[in-house]
Amino acid sequence: MNVVNIREQYTSIISAVIGVSMLLFTGCGGSNPHGRFSALTVNTSQQSEVCEHKVPASACTRCDPSREATFKKVNDWCEPHHVPESQCYPCHPDLSFEPLPQPPADADIKSVSAEKALKGLEKVIAKGKVTVVDFWAIWCIPCRKTEGDLNLLLTHNMKLAVRKIELKDWDDPLATKYLGGTAKLPLLVVFNAKGEEIGRVNGHNPKALESLLNDAEN
Repeated sequence: MNVVNIREQYTSIISAVIGVSMLLFTGCGGSNPHGRFSALTVNTSQQSEVCEHKVPASACTRCDPSREATFKKVNDWCEPHHVPESQCYPCHPDLSFEPLPQPPADADIKSVSAEKALKGLEKVIAKGKVTVVDFWAIWCIPCRKTEGDLNLLLTHNMKLAVRKIELKDWDDPLATKYLGGTAKLPLLVVFNAKGEEIGRVNGHNPKALESLLNDAEN
């Protein structure tokens, strides 16, 4: 094998690695970040007021620089902008930490384990109810917006069920089994009350979800 061929193969390998890395970090359609989203910011968003920097005050590193080390430890850090990746508006202008509407206490919404989900979606849907299976990830910005939409739907429709399945990353067996190579979250799968799949929605698309729910109920 000559030097040119070796160089071409090396370049192809590097390109593939970069591509996989970008897919992992930008999985729900965001811009190319410099770090990874962690749960450190999102997990405080419902319990904490939003500060002047438009992030949860109890997690903001600009309000309290002593928090920086915690975010850097888990690689949740955007070095060019000197803030956590999960708080970086220049990289992710569609970030939002406004409190989400909450579903009723008796709403039929449950988290499903990966082990159970891998056995088939027919194992997780609610019997006799229209069910939305929500594949989401903590680092996915559109997933949070969709969560708010689903919570509102549950408020107005007690016959609706939601089953949430969390993806850890794009190497997750759940992603391999159900996402079919798509690099866009959330993935919503809608079933009618008979347990028949009606359709799927990729990304935050309230109108498409409403259309599928109407089909499922008819």
